Amino acid sequence: MKGIELAAALLVAAPAAAKPRLAVVIDDFGLEYKATPADAEWFGVPWPFTAAVMPESPHSKRAALDAARAGKPVILHFPFDPFQSYKLPAEAADPEDVRKAEAFLAKSLAQVPGAAGLNNHRSEKATKNRPLMAWLMGRLKERGLYFVDSRVSGKTVAYDEARRAGLPAAINDFFLDQGPRSGEAFCRKWLKTAAALARRRGSAVVIGHHYFRSTLDCLNAVLPELEKAGIELVPVSELAGVRPAEARP
Repeated sequence: MKGIELAAALLVAAPAAAKPRLAVVIDDFGLEYKATPADAEWFGVPWPFTAAVMPESPHSKRAALDAARAGKPVILHFPFDPFQSYKLPAEAADPEDVRKAEAFLAKSLAQVPGAAGLNNHRSEKATKNRPLMAWLMGRLKERGLYFVDSRVSGKTVAYDEARRAGLPAAINDFFLDQGPRSGEAFCRKWLKTAAALARRRGSAVVIGHHYFRSTLDCLNAVLPELEKAGIELVPVSELAGVRPAEARP
C-alpha cells in the first residue's frame, strides 16, 4: 500500500475524538413563585437538562410527571439541613439521624415519581458529615439511584462517599445563578467557564434554578452556541457513569 493510501486508511480507521460534554441540572422544580417561568417553558426547550424536583410541595408530583413526559430526566432535590435538624456526630451516624433521614427519603421519593437519582438541596452541614453521607450512599445504591453532589460547601464529602460506595456519581462545578448576584451576564460567565473546563477536562456539570427568567434566557441563547462550537450536551446521569440500560425511563 502506498504511503498516501496507508495514511488515508489510518485516518478512516481512527476513532473520532470524543467531544467535551456538558450536563445542565435545573433545581427546585415544584417550587413556584410569582416571577417563575412556567414549567411548560422549561420542558419545551429542545436542549437536554436534568430536572431536580423538590419534595414537600403541592406541585412536586406534577412537575416530575411533566418533566418525564417532556423527555427530561428527573432526580430528587433532597434537603437535609436547614429544613431538618440532625445531630451529625463525627464518629458514627446517629441512629435518630438515620431514622429521620430514612423516613424523609422514602416520603420524598414517593412525592417525586420516576426519580432516577438525587442531588442535595443546600444541606451544607449534612454533606460535610462523613458517617451520614456513607449511610445515604448505601441506601441510594440499594434503591438503584445515582447521586449528584451539588457542592454547596468546599468541605463536602458526599461525592467521595458516593464513589467509595461504588455509586454512580457526579459533582457540580459551577452554579449559574446565586441569589442577588443572578442575572444573564452572571449565567453567561459561568456557563462559558464550564465549557472551557469541559474542553480541558472532558466534561463539566452546572446547576441553575428554574425560577430565574435570566437563567432560562441565558441557556436558550448560549447552549446552541456551545453546541455549534463542539460541546455535547448530555444528561448528568451520563457524567455520573450510569449506563443507558441502567437509567430509568
